[in-house]
Amino acid sequence: MSEEKDDAIIGVPIKPRDMITYQSETIVSRVVMMSRQGTVTLFAFDEGQGLSEHTAPFDALAFSLDGEAEITIAGTLHLLREGEMIIMPASIPHAVRPIHRFKMMLIMIHAKSGEEEKKEQSEMEPLNKEEEKALKEEKDRKKAEKKALKEEKDRKKAEKDQKKKAEKKVLKEEKDRKKAEKKVLKEEKDQKKKAEKKAKKEKKGSK
Repeated sequence: MSEEKDDAIIGVPIKPRDMITYQSETIVSRVVMMSRQGTVTLFAFDEGQGLSEHTAPFDALAFSLDGEAEITIAGTLHLLREGEMIIMPASIPHAVRPIHRFKMMLIMIHAKSGEEEKKEQSEMEPLNKEEEKALKEEKDRKKAEKKALKEEKDRKKAEKDQKKKAEKKVLKEEKDRKKAEKKVLKEEKDQKKKAEKKAKKEKKGSK
């Protein structure tokens, strides 16, 4: 994310509520600062507008600049009055429903939550012998499971190939048997035809 600033307000005292104006039947937003570390954004909600329940990947601080709004966090309703702020935790469903017209400044810090940092820190801490042993056993177990799955897959494939080969052999034998039967029938027919022809010839010669 590229860093962006509003140069017109750098080094100038200004009221945030005056930096954004209401517009009929819509929500107006203005990014004041944007960087890899976070964003500062102003919002102006016309009456009847709001933000439906959603989640964000980072903690967000909402500061009321004008009016009041109902802020719902994980199903709990909070009334945010002018001059007050509330922190909306990362990954927790929250919603913004203004009472009338409402302006707020939203500060979002692009950093890991406290729980994530604790988890990452614990993962970086050196393991004791028991933990190392348990980790190795778990790794070996997964390796064995993977090996067993591969062997089972290979066994099923071998059975399938063997069955297919046997079926192919049976079909070939059946085909050869029918071919042999056809050959025998043809030979018998030819012999019969030859015998009839011979008998007919002998009968004609005896007259």
